[in-house]
Amino acid sequence: MTTHQERGRVEGLSRPPVPVPGCPACTELAIRRDDARARCNRSAETDADVLLRRHLRAEHYFT
Repeated sequence: MTTHQERGRVEGLSRPPVPVPGCPACTELAIRRDDARARCNRSAETDADVLLRRHLRAEHYFT
């Protein structure tokens, strides 16, 4: 059985998601994440990453 940390590496959760250039929703979420990071608000930064990953899966990844 794999640990949560190992699953994160497999799923790419150890790195922040990359917004798709030209997508307004991706841009807004990336800005939200950057603002949270600048305020040292790790919770809000994580929330923005989760929302961006969900958006990427729903709108940009066709698997």
